[in-house]
Amino acid sequence: MKKQLLEEHEESLMKNNRFRELLGIQIKEVVEGRAILELPFNENLLQSANMLHGGVLSILVDSVIGTAIRSVLNEKTIAITAEMNINYFRPAMKGTLRAEGKVLNKGNTIAVGTANIYEEDGKIVATGRATYVVKKMPV
Repeated sequence: MKKQLLEEHEESLMKNNRFRELLGIQIKEVVEGRAILELPFNENLLQSANMLHGGVLSILVDSVIGTAIRSVLNEKTIAITAEMNINYFRPAMKGTLRAEGKVLNKGNTIAVGTANIYEEDGKIVATGRATYVVKKMPV
C-alpha cells in the first residue's frame, strides 16, 4: 500500500480506538513496515514525581509497533500483542514524545517489531520489542 493509503487506513482504525485518542497519540507517518507516532505533553499523564508514567510509555511502544505491523498485514488480518519488553533509559518530563516503530519479522502467525521513544531534543527515553499473534479478523 502507498503511504497515504496506509495512513488513511490507520486513521480509520483509530477512530474506534478511544484509548489512544484519550491519551492524545497522533499518527505522523506510516510506510510499509514502519510507523511514527507522537504524544504531546499532557500533565494528566504524569506520576507523583512529575514524570510521564512508565505505563504511558509502554502504551506508546505497543501502539507504534502495532501500527508498523498493521502496515504489512492484509485488511482481513489483525495483530494481537502476545509479549512485550521495555527498557526505560531516562524519565520523560515534558515536550512531545516521538515513537518510531519497525517490523523485524512478519510470518504467517507471528510478527515481531521494535520501537524507540525520543524526547524533542532527540534523546532516547525508552526502547521496546514486542511479539504479536497474527490472526484473521473476527467476522
